[in-house]
Amino acid sequence: MNRAPRPVTLTPGASAYLDTLRALAAMAVLFDHWRALFYVGFADVSPQLRNVAVRSLYFLTAFGHQAVMAFFVLSGFFISSSVVRARQRGTWRWRDYAIDRAVRLYLVLLPGLLLGALWDVTGSHYFDHAGIYSQPLPAFGYGIADQRLNLSSFFGCLLFLQTRFTSVFGSNYPLWSLFSEFWYYVLFPVLVAAAIAAKRRSVTLAAWLGLAIVTVWILNRSMPGFVVWLAGSAVAVAPCAFGSGKLRSLRVSLYILLTSALAGICLWAARASQSWYGADIPLGLSFALVTYGIVHVPGTPGNAAIRLARTFAGFSFSLYVLHFPLLLFIRAALLPAMRWQPDATHLVLGAGIAAAVLFYAFALAHFTERKTGTARSWVRSLADI
Repeated sequence: MNRAPRPVTLTPGASAYLDTLRALAAMAVLFDHWRALFYVGFADVSPQLRNVAVRSLYFLTAFGHQAVMAFFVLSGFFISSSVVRARQRGTWRWRDYAIDRAVRLYLVLLPGLLLGALWDVTGSHYFDHAGIYSQPLPAFGYGIADQRLNLSSFFGCLLFLQTRFTSVFGSNYPLWSLFSEFWYYVLFPVLVAAAIAAKRRSVTLAAWLGLAIVTVWILNRSMPGFVVWLAGSAVAVAPCAFGSGKLRSLRVSLYILLTSALAGICLWAARASQSWYGADIPLGLSFALVTYGIVHVPGTPGNAAIRLARTFAGFSFSLYVLHFPLLLFIRAALLPAMRWQPDATHLVLGAGIAAAVLFYAFALAHFTERKTGTARSWVRSLADI
């Protein structure tokens, strides 16, 4: 492992930009679901409201699924960086890795499942007048929330078996991606261990390969996402191609501009659903190309920019896990039958709802996601007893 490429060391500027990207991806998921739950589809928008602002709103709030590909790239970058760095330092331990990943996930997931159950049960009991909880949702087609409020789905999500062996729990369909994320966490270090065993001609190679095969079987149709995840891993260990000196900043800026244009084309194709380059893998690879530029950004942004990016990134996972059941509850309580037209009055009301959901995730993250480091240290200390 000593000859393996070393993971890139992030500058404060690069770290801040990655935090910004993570926050924007979480916002994209939130606003995609927000717009689809509260506002009519664009085909049903009144002709007098089809102005540039409304068209832009509908276009920009239609990339929730694509934002998950950005999450996969970032996850691949950060997780593989930690795995490779620990291997090279000789500090790698499966126990520590499992603790770190489990604490990161469960500290947010478990409260998210319990709170989601609270919103779903309350909404189903008091506000299901139009069948929001007992029928498939228009514009979603996710199945029926009431039918997924069961122990099988609850423990399926806890064990990261949702979408493969169980349904997601209740209305919280965004949890589909955590199934993929968890098993990518498992598969990558298993593949690294298998590669090391093959290099050393170790008798453990067969065991690692067997475990990899089982993990691939569990992932099944989610394996294409692992290609996107691995693209983030490649970014982590790829050498810097921008050189040094005064021109480095210009080279990085031009590169990010060009690759962002490519990612924009892929996003447009994904929205139009007409071209192969709008599919998950090409889109994810374009995100990885942009990320490669970002991780080599020189310099340091202002302290205020760093704090702002860190604040929003600090509750991005909580926002992803928590937002949908609350949004659906508010939708059921406020407008059970008909969704709104995107007129000025209802856009202001919708903005207030989105702000409330953001604050909800931000406040809860202070007791969960923001305590990840403390919780990891505590669990590790228990494991050492």
